[in-house]
Amino acid sequence: MINEYNPFVILRRKKMRKALHNDNITFLCPNCIGGILFHDLGLRFCSPTVNLMMTQTDFVKLILNMDYYLNKEFVFFDHEEYTCPCAKLDDITVHFTHYSSKEDAVYKWKERVKRINKDNTFIFLTERDGISEESIRELSKLKVRGIVVFTAKKYPDIKYTVYIDKYAESGEIGNILEKSLLNGKREYEKYFDFIKWFNEADGGDYDVLKFIK
Repeated sequence: MINEYNPFVILRRKKMRKALHNDNITFLCPNCIGGILFHDLGLRFCSPTVNLMMTQTDFVKLILNMDYYLNKEFVFFDHEEYTCPCAKLDDITVHFTHYSSKEDAVYKWKERVKRINKDNTFIFLTERDGISEESIRELSKLKVRGIVVFTAKKYPDIKYTVYIDKYAESGEIGNILEKSLLNGKREYEKYFDFIKWFNEADGGDYDVLKFIK
């Protein structure tokens, strides 16, 4: 656990928030990075994918067909591995990892769906869970402000990918959420400047070169 009263944690967050000049951000992602970034940056949760988890492949289905899936109702079921509320959204499985009840999970999802800012939406995912190159390329169909995919393989012609050679041997991205107990800094901060991306990305061809560290 990070000590929220640690002066180094407080200073890091203060610097991050001062550097950010964009707000009302919708940051869609399939894991905890969304909640972590929103918390660090002091942002309102304007994304239904905060505080939950789904596979990268299911996440791609969701974001490529948002209108369809957001009009579906959750069907909850008992998962053999997870104790948190788990549900199907049509053919997508959602693990509400930070919720204790189905009711709270659905309430928060619907509340945050209403907050989606289509003009200020950013997409993040990682190469894992068997996601295909084809699925990564399909993201170019989206009309959003920014897309970034952390990959374990090189895709020099896909401008929104960030290759991390540390994971090349395993073939998939590992735990980039690991944090420093000293100041709370996360591993993903070594590779990509999310704050600059939120400030400067403008859609277009989604080239992330200038945001790579």
